[in-house]
Amino acid sequence: MFMSRYLRFWLYCLIGIVVCSCSIMPDELKTAERLMETEPDSALHILQRMSPDNYKSAPDRALYGLLLIRALDKNMLPLQPDSLLDFSTKYYLTHGDDEHLATCYLYKGRKYKYASKYEKAMEFYLKGLDMAQTKNYTLLLARINLDLGDIYLQQRDYNLSRQKFNLAYTHFVSIKMQELAFYSLLSVGRTYHNAKDYKKAQNFYRKVNSYAKDSLQKASLLQERAINYYDDHKLDSAKVYFQQVIRYPYVGNNLAIRYYYFADLLFDLKQLDSAFYYAKNAFRYQPDILTQRECYRILTNVDYLKGNMKEMSMYMNKYVALGDSLRRIDTQTKGSVLEVLYKTDVEVVKSRSRFWYLFAFFVIMLVTGGLFYFRYTHRNRLEKLQAEETHVKQKAGIRKEVMINHRNALHKKIDAIKSKQSDERKKASPAEKEQLNRKMYEVLLHLNDIDIFYRGMDAVLNNLVTKLRTRYPMLTAKEISWCCLSLLHVPITDIYMLLDYKVDSLKKMRQRLAQKAGLTGVTELDGFLHDILSE
Repeated sequence: MFMSRYLRFWLYCLIGIVVCSCSIMPDELKTAERLMETEPDSALHILQRMSPDNYKSAPDRALYGLLLIRALDKNMLPLQPDSLLDFSTKYYLTHGDDEHLATCYLYKGRKYKYASKYEKAMEFYLKGLDMAQTKNYTLLLARINLDLGDIYLQQRDYNLSRQKFNLAYTHFVSIKMQELAFYSLLSVGRTYHNAKDYKKAQNFYRKVNSYAKDSLQKASLLQERAINYYDDHKLDSAKVYFQQVIRYPYVGNNLAIRYYYFADLLFDLKQLDSAFYYAKNAFRYQPDILTQRECYRILTNVDYLKGNMKEMSMYMNKYVALGDSLRRIDTQTKGSVLEVLYKTDVEVVKSRSRFWYLFAFFVIMLVTGGLFYFRYTHRNRLEKLQAEETHVKQKAGIRKEVMINHRNALHKKIDAIKSKQSDERKKASPAEKEQLNRKMYEVLLHLNDIDIFYRGMDAVLNNLVTKLRTRYPMLTAKEISWCCLSLLHVPITDIYMLLDYKVDSLKKMRQRLAQKAGLTGVTELDGFLHDILSE
């Protein structure tokens, strides 16, 4: 009897120890999750004290990985390691936890967005958005729309970007998240600024002024107003605002942006030493790739005017290298196109799902009447073929839109560069004008590096280069380059210059190209290229 009571006592003690040891970790996870929005630094401190290896259960390990990534993002730190978020995503995908899975998709999208890999980021954002809309997860809807607005803003889809920011603002207001609602409004104003509607942007910023509640929000608003005045060439007003905002607190790379724009302003005002100082110091505050490139531009120009040719050459090389990186980013498929494709694919999947439900119904109906079975099966097959045909047509239309958008953007950039060089071009000799044109196309299309040029053309012309090289191996590099330039509507005089052709030699080249492609004449070349483009 005594031994029995003794054994029960120790058994209860053992059970108590096991229960306590299993509950300590989840309690800390709950604390970190509760502090995530209000005190993210404390949440991160709690999580970093722990190790994922301490979590034996898969649910706790998955929650730990997701919370750590959230805390890192809140504290503006790299979203590493990848393995934690990958484990969480896989776990929530297999266990049907839609809210946590959609949150994983949000942060996987952000990870790629921060690296300017917009196509990969869109893949996860759209999955998360679809799930959040289906289940009405308001906070996730707000955050994903805010991030999508950022991508569309970078890709110059200003109207669509504005729609996303306004959606984010509406959702944040509905759940009383004032800070994020304010920054959503600020982003709406940025869409007007980036679209060069400076007056509307400034009026919008004045309206937003009353929404700024703390020094960080006021600093962000002052910064946007200063940049808007500067790009509107109102240098005196811009200088006043920059001198104010530089003394304000900042987060992330905001101080680097302020220093860059202030340096550019000071350069315009011929204050070279001050411009050099601010452009140089911008690198201390985590500048993004665009800010880095523009700072190198300012440093290059200052050293050129001072006659420091060695330093100028060093900064110029860095400026050119970053320009190449930005061009690669710009060649990515637009997020708006990917969103249309995603929605189209979802509709096709739903259509196929409906098909199988109907098919099962028809099988049941087969017991009572073969006639109905065959009739409904035939009708459904037609619906499926029509849906797939519509899908193919939509994709072809989207590819054409991508090419047209790229072509229009190219011509706008050409016009902008020529406008900036107008004074220089008026004084330039024909040879100098030709050199300016060559440099312009090297910057815009990277024609001096045929591999980069071909990759860029494949991205916007539906793999045209790869198809031509595979199907017609006898084509020369100049013949393939002419095909690309022709589809981009590059002026014929510029094609002569870029490919070093005269009128007669270009005519003969086109004749050879038509023969190699098996065409009866050069008049069929346009149709031949557009057929390949639309495949």
